Amino acid sequence: MSSSITIKEVAKKAGVSIATVSRYLTNPASIKGENRKNVQQAIQELGYQPFLYARKLAGGKLNTFGLIIPGYEGIFYSFYAIETIRNVALALDKKGTDLHLHIFWNKDNFRTSLVDGVIFADVIDNEGQLKRLIKEKFPLVVINKKIDDPSVSYVAIDNFKGAFNATEFLAHHGHRFIAHLAGDLRVQCAQERLDGYKSALEKNKIKVREDYIKITNFSTKDARDKLEELFSLKEPPTAIFCSSDDIAVEVLNFAEEKKIKVPKALSVVGFDDNIRQFHANLGLTTVRQPIDKMAFTAVEILNEIVAKKTTTKRVVLDAELIVRDTVDFI
Repeated sequence: MSSSITIKEVAKKAGVSIATVSRYLTNPASIKGENRKNVQQAIQELGYQPFLYARKLAGGKLNTFGLIIPGYEGIFYSFYAIETIRNVALALDKKGTDLHLHIFWNKDNFRTSLVDGVIFADVIDNEGQLKRLIKEKFPLVVINKKIDDPSVSYVAIDNFKGAFNATEFLAHHGHRFIAHLAGDLRVQCAQERLDGYKSALEKNKIKVREDYIKITNFSTKDARDKLEELFSLKEPPTAIFCSSDDIAVEVLNFAEEKKIKVPKALSVVGFDDNIRQFHANLGLTTVRQPIDKMAFTAVEILNEIVAKKTTTKRVVLDAELIVRDTVDFI
């Protein structure tokens, strides 16, 4: 694109005022109808490239939000990661705001000069990056994690309650031998789900057995190894609460291979409500975490922070138990 084209030339070609073009560059959603279409077309045809960084230094906005996702193996197959990116992008599109995606791979090289604010899609091994942006007082919101610092806004899910309800649901179906395939316990949601599982067992007077708690780090390979251990026990479980739907489907695959009938001989509950996770003709009983609402709420809060309409907001959303076909009475 040419840097010699001026905003005046864009306005002339579009048949609008310079102020209208300037407003479009700051917030496209503020220009309606034919004017917006004409300005957009003129910019494309002339190859106009606004000097965004200069505008930001002058106190303007780039009209771009960052989304930082911690990198990990299998991220591009992760239901949570894909749904978070999709829903943040949809929420920003409705605001006429661009998305700048940044994946953290063990190095803090995120440039705040590229965006007006940032959403952290959880914080895993990049606590230092979060602390840097907090110290710089940069507008930010964290999703899927509760942050102790009272100055930080977050939108989280009640993972403890979701796990508690899932485990109690199994207990109410007569199960006393309930195992848990936990996620990566460095991740807050995995620890909260483990805590909810234990609390539900204790409330229902079921002994918490350490040999029934297996750490999978959200890996299906780890899950397969831990399932071999569980079903080598003298008293194998009759029900398993899983830290994710991916893990739950691996349980269903394992049960099919071992000719363990679900749900008659083994009940299974997942966590996520990944609509793609069906096994044969079985719909997975699971805990739905509202990723869409979490993403849209985070975008709303960040908009308010950037516009200086609020300083800190902290929201915890409910997770809902979705009953389908993989749980039965013992």
